[in-house]
Amino acid sequence: MNPLDEHRKTYITVCFATAAIYAFSAGNQPALYRMADACIYGCVLCITGIILRNIFRFAIPRHQKPTYRLVVLLSVAVLSVMLIVGIEAFAMYLLAPSSFRHFAATIPVRIFITLLIVAVIRLYCLLHDSRESAHKEETPPVAAQPVDRITVRNGQKIKIIAIDEIIYVKADGDYVSIHTPEGSWLKEQTMKYTEDMLPADKFLRIHRSFIVNTRHISRIERYGEQQQVVLHNREKIKISAARYRSLRQILGF
Repeated sequence: MNPLDEHRKTYITVCFATAAIYAFSAGNQPALYRMADACIYGCVLCITGIILRNIFRFAIPRHQKPTYRLVVLLSVAVLSVMLIVGIEAFAMYLLAPSSFRHFAATIPVRIFITLLIVAVIRLYCLLHDSRESAHKEETPPVAAQPVDRITVRNGQKIKIIAIDEIIYVKADGDYVSIHTPEGSWLKEQTMKYTEDMLPADKFLRIHRSFIVNTRHISRIERYGEQQQVVLHNREKIKISAARYRSLRQILGF
């Protein structure tokens, strides 16, 4: 759940309290001018905070590379400054064009404060997500029932993958990566849950990070001191020692 929706009243109160401190600490404008400044900034901050929360949650997932996350984060910070300071400057110019020079003199301070607020929202979202992940780990998951298809999100569409099309499943942070002849798709669930929902007579977890469709195994070969499976698509996956016996039993050799 989005924490900004979950605690909506508190969030709005904090936004306008921050806006009031922000407006009355920047410059020497008249009180009425500062009140208008605080109201405009509070409204813009409320909307921007919700947008930022969704961007931080969906556009910067943990499985992405650090470079990607940094580029997105910097871009979001720049756009936030342009949005918040730009909208506020435009509104204040329309309301009091004769006093706009007072506003313009405080723009560097406003940019710094806006960047600080973006950083605070980012830290808050990280803290909330960490607590949410810890809660999921503490809560016993509901036992999965074997299925004959899996649904994944593909952009704005929902893709249905038949179980027999799956070649293997790979752990990818808080997600699993489902590989088929058409490509791979990410799904937000654990390997344990995925292992339970896939038919045991067709799929086997041969490694902590891999579940393989045994019908797509071409052969097994030695890899140093270990064994590895070679799939029909020529990909190779190592077999953990603990899983090798189970794989031999399923394949019947």
